[in-house]
Amino acid sequence: MLFAACCIFSHSCANTTTAPSGGPKDTLPPVLLKITPEPGNTEFPLTEGKITLLYNEYTVVKTPADILLSPPTKRKPTAKVKGKNIVVTLPDTLKSDQTYTIDFGQALADNNEGNLAPRLVYAFSTGDSVDSLYFTGKVLDSKNLAPVNKALVAAYIDQSDSACFKSLPDAVVKTDDWGYFVLRNLRDTTYRVYVYTDTDGDFKYNPDEDEVGFLDDPFKPVTVMTDTTYELRSFNMADTALCMARLSMMELYTFKELQTVQYLQNSGRTSERQGFLKFSAAEVQIDELEFVGIPDTSVILQYNPSRDSIDFWINTDYRLDDSLLVRLNYMKTDSTGMWVTIPKEKKVASETITLAKEGQSLTSFMAQIGDHLVREPGTTRFILNDTSQKLTFSPHYQQYQQRYGIYWKFVPNGTVIEERLPRANTTNTDTVQPGYGQYESDNLHKMVEYRTTGVTNDSTYRYAEQDGWFTYRMAVDPDAPMLVLDVKLRKADNGRSLRVRVGDAVLYAGTLAYEGSDDVYDLKLTRMVS
Repeated sequence: MLFAACCIFSHSCANTTTAPSGGPKDTLPPVLLKITPEPGNTEFPLTEGKITLLYNEYTVVKTPADILLSPPTKRKPTAKVKGKNIVVTLPDTLKSDQTYTIDFGQALADNNEGNLAPRLVYAFSTGDSVDSLYFTGKVLDSKNLAPVNKALVAAYIDQSDSACFKSLPDAVVKTDDWGYFVLRNLRDTTYRVYVYTDTDGDFKYNPDEDEVGFLDDPFKPVTVMTDTTYELRSFNMADTALCMARLSMMELYTFKELQTVQYLQNSGRTSERQGFLKFSAAEVQIDELEFVGIPDTSVILQYNPSRDSIDFWINTDYRLDDSLLVRLNYMKTDSTGMWVTIPKEKKVASETITLAKEGQSLTSFMAQIGDHLVREPGTTRFILNDTSQKLTFSPHYQQYQQRYGIYWKFVPNGTVIEERLPRANTTNTDTVQPGYGQYESDNLHKMVEYRTTGVTNDSTYRYAEQDGWFTYRMAVDPDAPMLVLDVKLRKADNGRSLRVRVGDAVLYAGTLAYEGSDDVYDLKLTRMVS
């Protein structure tokens, strides 16, 4: 008995039979069995809307951020697993008579092996019909022409240049691995088309963080979606031939807009003796940087190449406090777009200027400002007379590495009876000086540019390279029957092409051919106001 038992034990130990494998690995993606409500549903509820997807196996929401509602709402859709169902809830109130799409991208996968579900785009409408126009395109990086993946292509019915800053788009889609996109289920109207990387995911263009691109002219889609449209299929990104065969109706090129608004963006300590100061724009100008209570000889500062951040090291033989007090005085962009410094103490006795003549109104004083602000003979300095303070003003370009904005509050002296002055036939409503980046990019003018250079040597001007452009917002008189745009040009640029546009109206398009003798001349462009 004992011998037999030992033989069995020994035989068992020598067994090398492989355990059952459980069958082949699951490589099949989950199969969609049913959608409720069905695709193309109309009269979808404006509030508390839900869509349910039923799959043939247990499916999970792998990447919720890939679920994209178009047009987007402030609160994004949520997706939860309920058995073999994925239940999508729309938390925000939808617009009436609006077509929506939900693009699931690569958000869904099976629970066991993580096999991705085929891309699904679900369309529905809160009105009585579903819009069916579409257009396609590619997004490329302007630096190297590489495709840009997961960039947000946004279409706006609002034609203003500020729409991408302030408003949610009227339609959105994200690019795939090839930089390709299909913006679908669009209404029959004209759009402005932008693309930006949308780093913070708020569906608005952030110049501090995002790269941006846009189509030069408004675009109106005319192609209707059908069940056989090749570009609307779900594609395997690894299948080069099929992906490359897709039709592209436009190309958009992304670039990083030069940031000119300067402010302290971030600061902190990376260790007890190390830290950083991060500014929003390059070439920060610092007048004073003091670590209170720490000798300057114990502080080491290092700028990065673009001079938009400073790393500091503190070398002392004693332990530092948990908090550091830093006194910083630097050139910052104020609310008007000017670069100003805020000193520790006031440099003038008063920020208010009182008119010297008793009873004189501000209207009459400003109407005759040329009599009060007088140029000093032989110089470019101006003396302000007939006020409580006698001040001297000089042009900015004569100051060394300084840009200051000075603001005064004028007040009358005594009781004033306001008189009405006759209105001039021509009124200068707004002026912008190309070349001075900080004035071009203030809160009023908000310059946007591509492939241009600002020059401030012998005079100030801005040059656009081949296919380059720049835009400004400018104030106008809404009551004026006719608007005049006065553009100063250089005779040296004869032979170059120029196009000037205000809104959708082209005021000038042609080749410069000035025949006069002046080095700089005026090109006056007019537009009647209807």
